[in-house]
Amino acid sequence: MLLDGFSEVSEGMRMGATFIGHVSVDTVIRGGEMRKAMGGTVVYGSVAATKHGYKSSIVSKVGRDFPDEYLIYLSRLGIDISGIKVSDKPTTKFKLVYQDSERNLYLMSKCEDISSFDLTPRFIEEQIVLIGPLIGEVSLDAVEYISKKAELTALDIQGFVRKVNPDKSITLQPMENALTAVGLVDIVHAELSEAEILVGTDDPEKAGKNLIEAGAKIALVTMGEDGAYVVTRDESFYVPAAKPSRIVDLTGSGDVYTTVFTLEYHKTRNLKRAAAMAAAAVSFLVEKEGISGLRPRWQIRRRADYVLRELQQPKETTKEQEKTS
Repeated sequence: MLLDGFSEVSEGMRMGATFIGHVSVDTVIRGGEMRKAMGGTVVYGSVAATKHGYKSSIVSKVGRDFPDEYLIYLSRLGIDISGIKVSDKPTTKFKLVYQDSERNLYLMSKCEDISSFDLTPRFIEEQIVLIGPLIGEVSLDAVEYISKKAELTALDIQGFVRKVNPDKSITLQPMENALTAVGLVDIVHAELSEAEILVGTDDPEKAGKNLIEAGAKIALVTMGEDGAYVVTRDESFYVPAAKPSRIVDLTGSGDVYTTVFTLEYHKTRNLKRAAAMAAAAVSFLVEKEGISGLRPRWQIRRRADYVLRELQQPKETTKEQEKTS
């Protein structure tokens, strides 16, 4: 995989992007109000990819209790749902309890795991594949198979660093195979808290370098409104967050960041442009509830230009760099 150059893939080429992990049903409790929604990295990622002109597919497992209207909704958006299989186990379900800026997460049920035997070649070979487990459901043999067959492989690490406690609450704790999975993929994303629990440092740039040492080609370490770091073996740089007009819902921010960065990097082979587009896409996402904030590529590019201009300015010490120095 080349990390330099600026050969943009034609937008007319409808490349395929496959998303692997559980589709969940989330019960969200915020300010005394409760609502149910479809969730999961594969949902936010596949919708974002469709907005960018890619042919999106989901490989997942759900229970017989999964609402048909959710599948119909995804299909109407143009997402290939033929890779979503129905299991005898219940759908993966979470309860999300928001208190001010804090979020407590609970696992109410978990569907059947996804192994290499569940992966059809047409979803993997010569495709961009984004692996987005929620709670360890994508096996290491599946990650290994994908890394050998896909054109470009990205991993959101969250599902490899979550532990379910006896009271069903979820806390951060890396699984034994987490760093092995990192070493198999081209691009890895971790929120700073996830990176810290995995590699033992709260310095985002150092955390990114440690993920590269584990074997990833590109590491994305995100810090919400404090921006992100992009790290490769040859370089690292800070990416400021794009400014949303308002913040309504932060759900899916990391999923969209990973997806848009991966697609833009595949398209342009330009790290800074990919990072700027990812930051801009997230800034639109958080302005509305759920996936309704996702925007098409042409609209995101306008806001991304502001971020890109900052990235291309002469290097100065940023507030985030001052914190971590």
